[in-house]
Amino acid sequence: MEKLVILGVQWGDEGKGKIVDLLSEHFDVAVRYQGGSNAGHTVVINEEKFILHLLPTGILHEHVIGVIAQGMVVDLEVLEQEIKGLEEKGIYIKDRLVISDRVHLVMPYHKLLDSLFEKKKGIGTTLRGIGPSYMFKYGRKGIRISDLYDEKRFYNLLEENLNFVKSICEKVFCERFELDLNSIYERQLSIFEKLKSNVKDAFRFFTERNKSILFEGAQGTLLDIDMGTYPFVTSSNSSALGLSNGTGLSPKYFSDAYFLGVAKAYVTRVGEGPFPTELKGKEGERLRELGGEYGSTTGRPRRCGWLDLVALKYATDVNGLSGLVLTKLDVLDGFEEVKVCVAYELDGEVIDYFPASYSQLSRVKPVYETLKGWNKSTKGAKDINELPKEALDYIRFIENYIGVSVVMLSTGPKRKEYIWLKEILKTKSSYS
Repeated sequence: MEKLVILGVQWGDEGKGKIVDLLSEHFDVAVRYQGGSNAGHTVVINEEKFILHLLPTGILHEHVIGVIAQGMVVDLEVLEQEIKGLEEKGIYIKDRLVISDRVHLVMPYHKLLDSLFEKKKGIGTTLRGIGPSYMFKYGRKGIRISDLYDEKRFYNLLEENLNFVKSICEKVFCERFELDLNSIYERQLSIFEKLKSNVKDAFRFFTERNKSILFEGAQGTLLDIDMGTYPFVTSSNSSALGLSNGTGLSPKYFSDAYFLGVAKAYVTRVGEGPFPTELKGKEGERLRELGGEYGSTTGRPRRCGWLDLVALKYATDVNGLSGLVLTKLDVLDGFEEVKVCVAYELDGEVIDYFPASYSQLSRVKPVYETLKGWNKSTKGAKDINELPKEALDYIRFIENYIGVSVVMLSTGPKRKEYIWLKEILKTKSSYS
């Protein structure tokens, strides 16, 4: 397999970090192509936890080249801290990191705007400046990392944007504006100087090398700016739709790729927005505690609910999935019964599709089918024969509904806690 795309197919937090870490060992290159430091991919290696916000998770393997592609928005201060944090743990990546010269930068004024917008109308953002950075990009006011080569141009762009944000801050929100042009200018250039050797034409990097590549999605399909639960979404295409615009590569390039979705055995969501299967009582609290459902980026408690197969089928079709990884099956171990949403009731009518309308999706009621629980631990299982029949029945039920095979189970947070149900890796990296 030369090209593997790994995507979250719920509202993020599906456990993609571990799966990417596990499978990227077999690839030469790992790529992040959308989002920014609002992502938080968690990996546990030898009892040590790593949380990566900007760097591709695959870069934790010493032979893997990590690419931050053009569709991302990058906070240089966060990136500098992340690289330093890995070096303190003995992982050196500077000679294995490619930063696209087309990435847009997240500036302090983007974070300021993020907090002001959230104060005015909260949608539960991470306050990392991601949305305003994309807003500036599409409003043609963004600053790309390649602009920092021309210091005069960079200064002028920065000054123009700061004046623009100052006006918004003082005249629209009636807030004090205290950001300093020169300090931001000097700080950004200082970090850029350290990373300058890593800034390259990523498009040429992709097209001039015959390497096996893993593309790592961030957030999840239901947070996609176009296909998700708008407006309670992220600011980029977090589904497969983001691949071409996030890398510059033609859609034809991905025609022979394997598209692997990652989903929890239940559903979680951080922040506001519709959530048809949300459990607000004791069952929801039980799922949260058993699953340790607190955001790796924000620390916020996640909303929890039963598996929504209507939404999962929708995400499967949007991404054209080839297979599915199911994570956190063990969280359901102690439940006598496990419910699965198989349809919605909307204004008295039963529907089997995921509505685009915010008001409709907010009104739907889940139609559940109840399956028998397994009351046996699956945590840490490494062989299909260790799984109880009821757990296998649950997996088959999911497969039959979405029309795609569950190819792997993640049975715990550690790197080796997984089961292949259907082996998909046919080739290894040139390194291995």
